[in-house]
Amino acid sequence: MPVATEKLDALRASVSRPVATDAAACARFAVDGLTPAAVVEPTDAKELVEIVRWARSHRAALIPATSGCYLPIGNPPAAADVGVSLARLNRVLAYDPGDLTLTVEAGAPLAAVEATLREQKQFLPAMTAYFERAAVGGLVAVNASSPLRFAYGTWRDFIVGMKFVSGEGKLVKTGGRVVKNVAGYDLSKLLIGSLGTLGIITEINFKCFPRPAQTGTFIAGFKELDAALKLRDLIVHSVLQPTVIELLDSAAARLVTSALPAAEAAGLNNEWMLLVAASGVDTVIARYQQELEARARAAGAASFVAHTGEHPDTLWAGVRELIATAREKNPAATIVKTTLPLTGIGPSLAKTRQVAARYELPCAASAHAGSGIAYIYLLPPAEMADAARRMAQAATEMVHAGNNLGGRTTVPWCPTEVKRDVNPWGPIRDDFPLMQKLKAQFDPDRILNPGRFVGGL
Repeated sequence: MPVATEKLDALRASVSRPVATDAAACARFAVDGLTPAAVVEPTDAKELVEIVRWARSHRAALIPATSGCYLPIGNPPAAADVGVSLARLNRVLAYDPGDLTLTVEAGAPLAAVEATLREQKQFLPAMTAYFERAAVGGLVAVNASSPLRFAYGTWRDFIVGMKFVSGEGKLVKTGGRVVKNVAGYDLSKLLIGSLGTLGIITEINFKCFPRPAQTGTFIAGFKELDAALKLRDLIVHSVLQPTVIELLDSAAARLVTSALPAAEAAGLNNEWMLLVAASGVDTVIARYQQELEARARAAGAASFVAHTGEHPDTLWAGVRELIATAREKNPAATIVKTTLPLTGIGPSLAKTRQVAARYELPCAASAHAGSGIAYIYLLPPAEMADAARRMAQAATEMVHAGNNLGGRTTVPWCPTEVKRDVNPWGPIRDDFPLMQKLKAQFDPDRILNPGRFVGGL
């Protein structure tokens, strides 16, 4: 329902920049068929506080975003009155290279943040899809996954503090700017992955990492999935400490290599491929090549290719952007994600591929093979008239299958028509009553992304 003119007049009085109501601006914040009536762009946290207080007093639903790359994730919103663009909150507030700490505003693009760190030979281990466009606040809000999590962990492992505006219109500080900060409960952990339903992040304090001097990339090709996972097991149970262990099937490899030079696509031509990255000085990289090739042959590899010279950035960019590439090439794509023990990767991928075949849905598969996260990409042809029905039924089966394997399966990316017949978050868990209490505490009037999180929170 459109926001009344007098309500928007009150909003305009709260901010320094114009409130946009034109169709183009509002369309950027459309979610699953719902388009806000206006878009507001705060210039600092104080203005954001006033926006949230305005929304609370007028019972208006806010849809926060910056680039909008990750807006499709989650349930359709229960309401969407005003989009909140964080694009102006994009500054680096503090950076101490000697202490390996960085504080940035939530609207800062990840690529710009990494460029700043690169000048000091440092980086954040945030190898996420939509790298060039996405802002750090949105990536944290959806807990976007990275292949680098095998070596560096997830966002919760290198975020040391943040500020956010709660649904009550309060600016909350949690954690600090130093790594060894242990005062009080770290509320930032609650904000990570909460999809902006508890608060709107305004700034984040990160722990940074030294950039490796040299990185080698090694690709082992296999005819069978079990053989590829045998090599994975040989690596994770050894003294080797690679930074990345990724698994691709042939269809996923074709998506990755679609824009690669031939030299960097070498080795990505088997039914299954295990991609391993390792960092260190030249002698360390040479040792990794020797050790990994020996283990690959022991596991039955059909091929082994090493990139030990200049690091093939475009290859890893292709792996990083696999979700974005699949959605770009097939706007109707549905992507199913399962988090489970390492031993469940093989059974999960085998089962999901069987389900996709039964519904005659072309698919691709990949996994953070060392971290226990498997993806299946359902890629229906444009001429398939009942694609949404098939994908919804297939995704529902996959959710149940993943849960039966002891994992947690969600459907983070799918068309709106698929969401009508599938729960993107999977079955409600035992901790849902606690989640409801947290929502009531942080956002009592349900104005922040209402309905979009687990169980309609």
